[in-house]
Amino acid sequence: MEEQRVLGVDPGLTATGYAVVTSRPHGFHVLTAGTVRTQAGMPLPDRLGTIHDVLAHVVNRFAPQGVAVEAVYLARNAPSAMATAEVVGVVKLLARGRELHTFPPRQVKKWICGNGSAPKEQVMAMIQDLTGDAAIAGDHTADAVAVAICALLQRGR
Repeated sequence: MEEQRVLGVDPGLTATGYAVVTSRPHGFHVLTAGTVRTQAGMPLPDRLGTIHDVLAHVVNRFAPQGVAVEAVYLARNAPSAMATAEVVGVVKLLARGRELHTFPPRQVKKWICGNGSAPKEQVMAMIQDLTGDAAIAGDHTADAVAVAICALLQRGR
């Protein structure tokens, strides 16, 4: 059976977490992970272009069969949610020709931790436990790993 790879993305205009994850018989393996950061003073097309370029490089290098992205959560800050939605659009464009999965944040926390209201620290601890990788740094990167794992779990159903 061919190894299944999923690019997970935690979208954000200032910080976009990403991770390519594969499933293993006893857990998950992170092939690459990181966070793309952009500066608030940059023009929007440049910020989106930076995110696109990094993620496109990851897609070209690791050839994931699927792309999973955390859904935009509209809290109190509509302009921030709109900017995040634009990043989601970039991610969906990169998913062309691949399976696309979208998960609300509460669903990700429920699947990873068993609790849709789990704090970031609990998500990070579970991600480290599921992958055996204590080097996963930063909540954006951990969230991207979590989203990718959700897609792999969904594919296995």
